[in-house]
Amino acid sequence: MKCPKCESENTQRLEVAFHSGTQNISTTSNSAGVGIGSGGRIGFGGGVTKTSGQSQSVLAAACTPPAKKPYKWPAIVAFFGLLMGLSGFKDMSTILAGLPLLGIGAFSGYVLYFRFQFNSKEWPKVYQYWVESWICHKCGGIYHQA
Repeated sequence: MKCPKCESENTQRLEVAFHSGTQNISTTSNSAGVGIGSGGRIGFGGGVTKTSGQSQSVLAAACTPPAKKPYKWPAIVAFFGLLMGLSGFKDMSTILAGLPLLGIGAFSGYVLYFRFQFNSKEWPKVYQYWVESWICHKCGGIYHQA
């Protein structure tokens, strides 16, 4: 595969560059200690530390796949906004106080709906375009080649 910009053959698919430069990290450390306190009392202690994460090269970070839009915060805000807004429907004064919360909940539901639409209809196309894209290691250009 030749780069259309510089004609170099030193190219790689974005997906391969991303996966070859990304490592998952998972470690567990155990520690223990002994101490002498006031009055000559001896104390023992210990702990376990777990670390997990991901390490990436600069190239892998530049070749990151497109992300889906998250649902977490719009769903939480919609749920609590609607719940708190609807819980105030006892008399006219509480209805007026609950309307802003209902509005926030409804707007968050609207955002949630459009994120769902993007993730289910648009994201697969964007992801497939990424899968079919290449990076040139000479000029750094990214191009699409189906």
